[in-house]
Amino acid sequence: MNQTTGSNSGLGRRLAIFTAGILTAGILTAGLVGAGLPVWARSPIRDRPQLAQAAELVGSWRLVSMAGIAPGVPSRDVMLTAEFAGDRLSGSGGCNRFMGPYQATGDQLAIGPLASTERACEAFLMSQEFRYLTALQGAQRYDLSPNSLVIYYQNERESGELRFVPAAIRGLW
Repeated sequence: MNQTTGSNSGLGRRLAIFTAGILTAGILTAGLVGAGLPVWARSPIRDRPQLAQAAELVGSWRLVSMAGIAPGVPSRDVMLTAEFAGDRLSGSGGCNRFMGPYQATGDQLAIGPLASTERACEAFLMSQEFRYLTALQGAQRYDLSPNSLVIYYQNERESGELRFVPAAIRGLW
């Protein structure tokens, strides 16, 4: 009889802990909604507005300046790139490859969320890559000409311009 009572008290304790956890989550959610804050407000990845894709962005671009400063690269083989195809963006941050969705209409542009490979590189390259990917995900609008693409961005840290030129196709020259 003691075994049954002990087993039931353990089950009762687990049920009480589970119920307390559910109630706490509900109270926290209600507090955020009640305070006028949307539940997703603290999320680093926010839903982007639904925009149509701009066909003229399609192609490969090489970054030549970020907020007015040329990217620092240790060799000719390291380039920061952006490749627009369909509704997807991919490229190189100088160390890692990245990819994700993009949407554009008129001169408005939304990029992300972006995912990337996880290679480790020199601290300078990692910092530059983080800044580049953060800038891309803060894209607001763009200007396009036959020889350049300028993406205007704004994020929590800064606002500025990413300037690109068409990327040469490797192996052709």
